[in-house]
Amino acid sequence: MHHIESNQLTMAHFQNVAICLAVCVLAVSLAQSPQGGPHTSQGGPNTSQGGPHQNQGRSRRQAEIGTFDITQSVANWTTCNYLVDPKISCHDCHTRMICKPIGGLLKNCDEPSRPYCNNGICSPVPSVQCA
Repeated sequence: MHHIESNQLTMAHFQNVAICLAVCVLAVSLAQSPQGGPHTSQGGPNTSQGGPHQNQGRSRRQAEIGTFDITQSVANWTTCNYLVDPKISCHDCHTRMICKPIGGLLKNCDEPSRPYCNNGICSPVPSVQCA
């Protein structure tokens, strides 16, 4: 009789281990499955919602082959004091700066109709300092 109880305990232990492993495998597979789905239109104008990450492939390829030009990068950063400096300002005559807690984000005024930075925004009119 003692031999049968021992086998039953071994089988029960094996079943518990098997169930635990199955739950772990299921949890890992669910954690790795993609969340959400493709972006859908919200009814607004048909604009890109991707942002700067759209050009990461080009920047990464340029960096790998040694032709990366920081002036052509989507985002350039500089230092600024978020508590003292204005939130938006001009870094130079053709570059605006957005001061954030992590630093100053530099944005070139690339649009031909608004090539100058004036009071922190791209403008067709140069600022007094750049006129």
